[in-house]
Amino acid sequence: MKRKNVITGACLSLILMSAPHTRLCAQQEPDEQAKQLDLKMQLLDTKLDLLDSKISLWENKPAELDMKIREIDRRILELDFDPQEFNARMQAIENELLEVKDQLGAGRSEVPDFRIYEEQYQPVFTSAIMLNPVRLFEGTFHLAYERLLTDRFSVSVSALATYATQKGLTNYFFENQVFSYYDMSSRSYTDYSGESIAGGGIILEAKNYLLADFPMHRKAPLGLYAAPQVLFRKIWITGEEQVWEDPDWVTKEVKQRLNVLSSGVLLGYKMPLAKVL
Repeated sequence: MKRKNVITGACLSLILMSAPHTRLCAQQEPDEQAKQLDLKMQLLDTKLDLLDSKISLWENKPAELDMKIREIDRRILELDFDPQEFNARMQAIENELLEVKDQLGAGRSEVPDFRIYEEQYQPVFTSAIMLNPVRLFEGTFHLAYERLLTDRFSVSVSALATYATQKGLTNYFFENQVFSYYDMSSRSYTDYSGESIAGGGIILEAKNYLLADFPMHRKAPLGLYAAPQVLFRKIWITGEEQVWEDPDWVTKEVKQRLNVLSSGVLLGYKMPLAKVL
């Protein structure tokens, strides 16, 4: 009996000794659960904030997209061309390139290189008929025929026909001429007033085209040239002079014939205005 009491007292002592530890553990466990619950609540609040931010972004996106679409439409309306027409033309060009590729054959896949080259004008003719427009202002029709001998040398024969008066294109040229003839009786030159100049002539030239050997320049019979020439002209001049015959001045008609022979060297430039023959 005494032994049972001892055992019972020992067990009771052990229970009393372990009771504070049990209460402490029981108190600590709810505190940790509360802290974990607080952390979870904070995480949940954070997630809710993120969700609100995403929702606001989703709500703003359609408005921004509408603004961008309106801006694109405005820029399209401001264009000077129709985009649909432009796309149609590009599609047509691509179709033509595909057709060319098909024509080249199944064994060749490359498309030929379409390049535009500036073609230099190279005359293939060896003869030329020319008109000198400058001589028209002195009343002379100057028509020439030229024949090439080499790539830079040629010979030319010209015919001259002259008729000038105080009217028309030849007015300035005619007014600046001085007319006079040699009077055998007085052994001096006598001036008179001219009325018309008429005649004809011929010119022989041998032309050397100076830039014919240089690339990218015109070949004979076009371009810059130097030419020795021989000219022969026969001219008839008619006019009037005042002669004193006592007791009055008398108007007499004057007819003068001139034979002109000259030689020299010309420097000129010839260009095509119209290819007729």
